[in-house]
Amino acid sequence: MSHPLLSHHLQRWITGLYCIPLLLFVIYSAAWLFSLFILIIIQIAVWEYNRLVFGKDGYTWEKGELYIFAAALAFSAYLGDFSIMTLVMIFCLLLSAFVFLLQVRLQEMDMARMGKVVLGFMYIPLLMSAFIMLRQAPQGVKWVILTLILAFCGDIFGYYTGKIAGKRKLYARVSPGKTVEGTIGLLFGSILGGVIFQQFFFRELLLGDALILGAFGGMLGQLGDLFESALKRSAGVKDAGSMFPGHGGILDRLDSLSFIAPFIYYYERFILR
Repeated sequence: MSHPLLSHHLQRWITGLYCIPLLLFVIYSAAWLFSLFILIIIQIAVWEYNRLVFGKDGYTWEKGELYIFAAALAFSAYLGDFSIMTLVMIFCLLLSAFVFLLQVRLQEMDMARMGKVVLGFMYIPLLMSAFIMLRQAPQGVKWVILTLILAFCGDIFGYYTGKIAGKRKLYARVSPGKTVEGTIGLLFGSILGGVIFQQFFFRELLLGDALILGAFGGMLGQLGDLFESALKRSAGVKDAGSMFPGHGGILDRLDSLSFIAPFIYYYERFILR
């Protein structure tokens, strides 16, 4: 019989390997198809978020709002107009306030309901929409791949460094499995992955910028991981879903990516252009 831990690791690697061809196909495809793919990913993540914060039953209005907001934000990102994105965000906030006031007539006055909606559209569709804008930037394909590499290399190095050498807890109240040593391994992996990709596939990017992106990308990835862990702990679950064997759900895979992508996009737009 295979060891449970070995089986778990094997599941993680098999899942990762069969996802790579799909990701590369979508990244290299037309911008509209990539945007549609991101929209689908966002909607699945919203579905998992709804189950985490609102439960499987009830809160129908709030759940429906988030699906609408996710589609609107992703579409505004595809249009690439910041004024439209701002308008959409204002519309989402005003509509969530309007729905909350309507619900007060029927149920108790619980501001947490609206707070969860606002957090939902800021946390998932707004942050993930950065991928859509990043894909449309000059050298967009390479920027998207670099973002994935920073997250995945950081995750792999952090995971195995923590398993092998992890002793000091990083933030036990939020994520008991995270260690200081694992975080150091994560930062090293993110920087190493960024530099290797820059040296062999993205020579238009300076080495110094690759180092900065790797370091800050690693830190933001860890922040995103901890935030999603806090979200799951508050809901009393281990994984946000079970879509990816060995990895959990979509939210479990987007935890670091959703925090890294906006940083990469705005670094490219305002520092490098």
